[in-house]
Amino acid sequence: MAQLKRAEEYRERPVYYKKPEIRKLPSYIPLEVLKKSQQGYDANHFTVYLHSLFGTNITHELIQRYQIGTSGSRWPGATVFWWIDVAGKIRAGQVKQFDHTGHTVKSVHNHSHTTWIHSILKHNHESKGEHLPSWLSTYLDQGGNYASCLFGEHLLKEDTGKPIAIVEAPATAIVAGVYLPGFVWLAAGSLSYLTAARTQVLSGRQVYLFPDLSADGRAFELWCNKARELASIATFTVSDLLERSASTEERLKGLDLRDFLTRFDYQLFQPAPPEGNKHTLIIDGQEYEINAIATVSEIEGYKIVSYLLRNAKVCDVLYNAAGELADIQEDFSQVICTCIGKVFKRGKLNGVDCFLLLLKNS
Repeated sequence: MAQLKRAEEYRERPVYYKKPEIRKLPSYIPLEVLKKSQQGYDANHFTVYLHSLFGTNITHELIQRYQIGTSGSRWPGATVFWWIDVAGKIRAGQVKQFDHTGHTVKSVHNHSHTTWIHSILKHNHESKGEHLPSWLSTYLDQGGNYASCLFGEHLLKEDTGKPIAIVEAPATAIVAGVYLPGFVWLAAGSLSYLTAARTQVLSGRQVYLFPDLSADGRAFELWCNKARELASIATFTVSDLLERSASTEERLKGLDLRDFLTRFDYQLFQPAPPEGNKHTLIIDGQEYEINAIATVSEIEGYKIVSYLLRNAKVCDVLYNAAGELADIQEDFSQVICTCIGKVFKRGKLNGVDCFLLLLKNS
């Protein structure tokens, strides 16, 4: 009887069926929309800023490399950063307005002048009482996060041997590529956009992460956690170069790698190539190959150049104010230690005597 009663109770319970989730296929922006944006560079605040840093030729190369566009219908001189995936499909167009210093313009309520090209196009058509183009209706219908790839992802096929560097902002990736050409520079778009889905395309690659500064170090900690979480996809290393060199004020401002790099002439980051075009450091008799210059800082009248080595370590090399390797003299390392608080050793950079300090990257 007890078994019969339990069976009757089971039959009387309501049965709930979960509606199967329908995954929508991604929709893309037509190439002609991107092409229409490729004009007006003399009025584009960001490309004018690039010109002030690098001149005409390099700016033109950057425009072509990252497919930078212009959009003036919402804000005069605004820039379009096109998010193009590894297959060449245009996933999204982020629109930002910059000031003459290369920073995003803020509104009176401290909101950045940032939006997306699909939102601008939708508004423009609706304000004129026009029907939306079929591609735009389909694109809007997919919902979710439209920037569903990494910014600059289309560059991954160009040089499969180079390591990858990821920052938060597209503007930073574009500028850093000139200073540090040893990497393929990509941008996540936001701290939270560094996800497994977006990084699958990096499978098997060597990846370096350069998070922005934050007052409490949360940004650095978050990407350290992400590096561990994504370790099955690629080899992730989080650079602590900004964390090691930033002041309290710089942390409060949330500065990023671009803010540090642009304090210097980019040509300082282009050392004369040695024979065989191979840059090396010799430390305690052991040779290390240099992958790239990671950053430059100034302390007590000296420049410290941090070189990223092939083994994921970082080595600081001491230069004088003129950008030349610091002179090797007796007991000079003790003088430097007194001034800077770091103990530099004697070593060689491309066969030239120098003072250096080997560090382990995060």
